[in-house]
Amino acid sequence: MVNKLKIDSKNQVIQGVKILDKILFQKVRFAVQNNHLEGWNPTQSEISQLVEKSQIKDSSLETDFNKIFGENNE
Repeated sequence: MVNKLKIDSKNQVIQGVKILDKILFQKVRFAVQNNHLEGWNPTQSEISQLVEKSQIKDSSLETDFNKIFGENNE
């Protein structure tokens, strides 16, 4: 069964998952919409996991970014 992508931008809800932070909602919505175009049909559980993981700061990712682009990102 294919899940229909349900996004309510006014209430900041994706697949039934309310995202309180507006910036986080926009980032997650962008990622979900782009991947949906590629064939991903996310479940409510997958959106919940995506929101949860996107709130965890990954210091190793930041370290790698700074190695590539420099501390000041100039």
